[in-house]
Amino acid sequence: MSTYAQELATANRHLEQINQELERANHLKDYFMMRAAHELRTPLTTILGEAQLALRRLRKTKYREEEVFLSIRHFEKVEARARVLQALIEDLIEISRFHTDEQRLQFSRCDFGNLCREVVENQRIGSNRQIELQLPCDPVVIQADDKRLALVVVNLVGNAVHYALVDTTIHVCVDMTPHYMLFQVHNEGPALSQEQQAHIFDPFYRASCAEAQFREGWGLGLTVSKAIVERHGGRIWVKSLEGEGTTFFVHIPLQAEP
Repeated sequence: MSTYAQELATANRHLEQINQELERANHLKDYFMMRAAHELRTPLTTILGEAQLALRRLRKTKYREEEVFLSIRHFEKVEARARVLQALIEDLIEISRFHTDEQRLQFSRCDFGNLCREVVENQRIGSNRQIELQLPCDPVVIQADDKRLALVVVNLVGNAVHYALVDTTIHVCVDMTPHYMLFQVHNEGPALSQEQQAHIFDPFYRASCAEAQFREGWGLGLTVSKAIVERHGGRIWVKSLEGEGTTFFVHIPLQAEP
């Protein structure tokens, strides 16, 4: 073997060793994140439960002094912040499970059209915004984990509502071909730059418009959605142009394999 070939073989072995070490480090990071989130879940659940119990008792009291009202407001703040942290922990656990292959999807017959109707109606009521839903004439039936896909729809429609310009309509559309389903959510709002579009699905990434408007969130919703879609054998992407708004696309096979 020539000297060049020997050097190349040594370099390849060294590179393979580095890749294995990186893989072990990533696995350890995901495991630590999941264990830490699990450990935080129990005390946070206790805090939330105690705050809710205190609120119920205070609201039932016959006394209406100023101190009671102040206590109610304080416990309402505790409950609200605890719910935000609870959502973060659940997202962290969800992501970690996908990365460590502990998340097993439950595939079954899923009527994606009905799923979209329910989510859109809830978003209309909760946000008081105009949301148009366009569905095919035939039922949109796919093999999927309907609970996980519902989370994807909630995340995408919820984001569209949050970042849409005032008095504009959010458009939700579902199309079908013989082999796959295409789900789209469009809103008229600030355009995302090419760099933002490249990183929008990264964990903890938040677009500058979200930071500028001080919107709550941890930048995990789209990361979770991407993991769910890819576990269904599909893909998710975004297109955004100035003056044309932003559209998220989800492409999923009709017969996704577990």
